[in-house]
Amino acid sequence: MADGARQTAGDWSEHAHSVTLPRLPPGPGRALQYRLRSLYRAAGSPELQSFGAAADGTQGQPAEDVVRQTLACAPPASLRDTVSVAATLARLAGGNPDQVTVEVQALWAIARQTPAARLRTAVEWDPLRLGVHPAPGPDETADLPLTEYLTRPHDTTLRERLARTAASNQAALMLLVGRSASGKTRALYEAVAAVLPDWPVLFPADAEELTAWIEAADIDPRTVLWLNEAQRYLDGAAGERAARALGRLLDQVVPLAVVGTMWPEHLRRLTNRQKGLESAPHTLELLTRPHAVITVPDTLAVDPATAASAAARDSRVAVAVRAAGSGQRVLQHLTVGPELVRRWEMGPDQWFTAPEHAVVTAATEARRLGHASAVPARMLMETAAAFMDSTARATAGKEWFPAAVGALTTTDGAPAPLIAERHEAGVGEPDSYRPDDYLEQHIRRVRTHRAPPAEFWSGARWARTADDVYALGRAAEQRRRYDSAAPLYERAIELGHNRARAALAVLRATTEGRAAAEETAATDPVAWAALAATREAAGDRQGSYDAYQRAAESGDAWAWAAMARIRETEGNPAAADAVAAQAATAGEPLAWLTLGRMRAAQGVVAAQAFERAASAGEAWGDMGLAQVAERSGDLTVAIAHAARAADKGVSAAWAALVRLCWALGDHVSALTAATSGADAGHPEGWTVLARLRESAGDRPGAAAAHREAAALGIGAAWRELALLAESDGDSAAAEEAAAQAARSGDPEAWTALAEAREDIGDDAGAARAATEAARAGDTDAWIMLARARENAGDRQSAELAADLAAERGATDAWSALSRMRERAGDRAGSERAVLRAAALGASDAWTALGSVREQLGDTAAAEGAYIRACEAGDPEAYAALGSLYLEQGRTHEACAAYRSAVDAGLPDAWEGLLLALGAQAPRVTSAQTVGRLRTTGLSAEG
Repeated sequence: MADGARQTAGDWSEHAHSVTLPRLPPGPGRALQYRLRSLYRAAGSPELQSFGAAADGTQGQPAEDVVRQTLACAPPASLRDTVSVAATLARLAGGNPDQVTVEVQALWAIARQTPAARLRTAVEWDPLRLGVHPAPGPDETADLPLTEYLTRPHDTTLRERLARTAASNQAALMLLVGRSASGKTRALYEAVAAVLPDWPVLFPADAEELTAWIEAADIDPRTVLWLNEAQRYLDGAAGERAARALGRLLDQVVPLAVVGTMWPEHLRRLTNRQKGLESAPHTLELLTRPHAVITVPDTLAVDPATAASAAARDSRVAVAVRAAGSGQRVLQHLTVGPELVRRWEMGPDQWFTAPEHAVVTAATEARRLGHASAVPARMLMETAAAFMDSTARATAGKEWFPAAVGALTTTDGAPAPLIAERHEAGVGEPDSYRPDDYLEQHIRRVRTHRAPPAEFWSGARWARTADDVYALGRAAEQRRRYDSAAPLYERAIELGHNRARAALAVLRATTEGRAAAEETAATDPVAWAALAATREAAGDRQGSYDAYQRAAESGDAWAWAAMARIRETEGNPAAADAVAAQAATAGEPLAWLTLGRMRAAQGVVAAQAFERAASAGEAWGDMGLAQVAERSGDLTVAIAHAARAADKGVSAAWAALVRLCWALGDHVSALTAATSGADAGHPEGWTVLARLRESAGDRPGAAAAHREAAALGIGAAWRELALLAESDGDSAAAEEAAAQAARSGDPEAWTALAEAREDIGDDAGAARAATEAARAGDTDAWIMLARARENAGDRQSAELAADLAAERGATDAWSALSRMRERAGDRAGSERAVLRAAALGASDAWTALGSVREQLGDTAAAEGAYIRACEAGDPEAYAALGSLYLEQGRTHEACAAYRSAVDAGLPDAWEGLLLALGAQAPRVTSAQTVGRLRTTGLSAEG
């Protein structure tokens, strides 16, 4: 991309008479405009009337209006005019006009072949295209305007953050997380339209397009990047690349608003990945950015008079309010979600034909088990057959699939059970399908404990991407369908997935033995490292060492440190040193650093390892030497080593210097280290200095240091200032500091203030701080207040706080109240609270209550709670129920419960199932069965 690509397209020149150009959306037209722009700047940004003197006579002398139109590229001017302007600019810049002509001709041809597009603000977009659920009329009339919008607490939070992003020239990620049909997308649409009405909204098709836009510098400041169903952009390897690009974008382009929606289960999956094979650090970092998530409840808890007023103006709202009753699930009824659920629940050959019912079910199963986007037609056709009985398969007819998707996607304006999409290039027939969100979430819940039939796994090979195939392979393996997982991993390898070979190698180690696993690993360092980790976990230290060695030979830098660690753990330091020396020779000094840390208690020996790490180029070796010197009491030497680490770029060294200088009694040097660290871009030393001063009783000095940290961008410093002021009795100053923290993106300052006030019995002050915390996006304050009020015996206030938390999307408060009351012996109060939590969507509330009842020895009540949790769709409840049954000797029921937990994909349930099978069968048969299952898993049919 040409220089200056991060400026807006209109800011091309300092000259008053130069051209002001429109902003263009990502695409070939923009690429042509930016190339012409670079030529214009290289020519010195000339005034338009000066072009004639420099024009090439063979191309003609472009007039001022022609130049202006050509530079705008919206749409591209004629080829003759475009080439004429480009050649003239090249000549003015002293370049090669012939070369520029060839280049611009190619760009022009691509731009002309692409349909013209324009940037659109939120109000210029069709809300349905952005993902807003339609609300048809009571008679299923389509094409009606959006219903009146009723604001909720999360709307205030979202709009304040959008406004702050624009006003403070910042870039921010705002992700609305809530269940299906909770109003997430509508909230985004209304907020962006209200707060950023003139900002264009860009809506990428998928992760690949998002990454391409960012890498091409196609996203300008003062833009809204719209990521509805954000998991589609962040799943798998493509999602990890997109997350990395998004992280860079948020650091480089300001002001910018990146907004999106996501279901809670997708957020949990993407932020709770296991290390190793499932590692996605950029996705994890992006989604765990402070205050990126805003929770959205799936209830419409508004003033009854407000709802009644809206209902009086719109019959759709009136019908939804009546249908929702006291449950407040008005939004779901507005989108006719419950009606779709009722039709699906009727079963095949009722409302839906058998093929239609099977297609919807198969589409949901694919998404539930890891397919990130809409399901390709070929995969859907093959997998749907798995959900039809033999009669339906025999009588469906040759055109059963197009007939089914046709009926499911055309419903005369009412919400369709199946949404058609096209992912192939160009315009044409749909090639992919996904279920309605509300219907999908329901089917996910009722099928959470069931694994699909064998035909589903075989059809899964037609998944869209390597990431999708790999995810489905993982789902099969997690459910111990080893025979189904292996071919899916093989297909993912064919498609180029970078972790599939490792997964297949580990699987074959279980099912076929070491030789097959090593043959699969071949020369893949990730696969060898995975085999090494598996062997080490099983206690095979030598086998693990051998595998790490193969990984190191294949290029895995971390494997050297693992080899050294194994030899050190074996009590063979000489062998460990030999490995570290070999690694350093290969340019990998991390092994010496690992040994230094393992030998930390050995003083001189640790120092020798750290010294070798530092000599081999590992800057953290100097930090290790500083720690050894500090432990020996030689602070002067420790400071010298930490200073060398700081000079080599170790960011943590500056904070260590502050602490070491202070410990030496040299407070002036501690202040200098904090200042120098901040100058180097590492201001954390000011926070360390503040804490040291506070520990020494210098509260004014601590406050001054925290202010320096806050001015340098450390948001937590405002929180510390708030707590300092509160402890000094200055509530006004405390609240001002907490408000400043919230403005800088840290709502936990209000939460900390609420906790401090609750501790001293200032209920009114605590409630006020909790309210501000919730407005700023931290609902934990209300949960904390609910627990505190319950402990104080004020149940009415506790329930009020729990309701306020629920209004902001957090159901944990009601779940916590149920457990607290159960422990206090209040069964009626406990059940009232858990019912409220479950009604608000907390599927795990009954499981948590069952665990408390089991701890209290009431196994009958615990069983009842676990069964209710199973009905609510919590897979963990099946494992808990299996454990309870096994302890009671009810082995048949334990097997059934554990099998459901295995089918739900819970990794720990497998061992429980094996124990239950072993307890159920005679000794010989048990040993044979368990041994076979350990290596082969369940059959594909389960």
